[in-house]
Amino acid sequence: MKLPSFVIAALAALILTACGQGDILNAKNAVVNLSPVEGNPSAGYMNLTGGPVDVELVGVTSDDVLRMEMHETVEENGMSMMNKLKSISVPSGKTVKLQPGGKHLMIWGIGEGAKKRGLLTMTLISSNDDRIKIDAVIKKMGAAE
Repeated sequence: MKLPSFVIAALAALILTACGQGDILNAKNAVVNLSPVEGNPSAGYMNLTGGPVDVELVGVTSDDVLRMEMHETVEENGMSMMNKLKSISVPSGKTVKLQPGGKHLMIWGIGEGAKKRGLLTMTLISSNDDRIKIDAVIKKMGAAE
């Protein structure tokens, strides 16, 4: 029996789509340190671990914030500066830490609901268009670990 070409094309698309899915990126220990100054951005940190293939974190979104950007703190001419990042590379099987003094998230306008819950739900978007929802614990600056 011969299958029509549109059935073959649909099956091929389904198989190829399934190949790109899986545990491509994993995030753990997500924390948001609230800014002590109203209107200033808060900072987000986490550990990203790559799956079976290299991937890049290309975006982070949340319905509970006004704006979120990926940044990196760098030293230039003895001065500490922040650069906005378009992506963060996460090599296969390696862990990349988003931490103070390095790569991190800058977060503006965290909603009161998230603050009351003590959790900020974020969606991590990887270069293969996988989207992973995570909850980051919200902490006040200077709060005990």
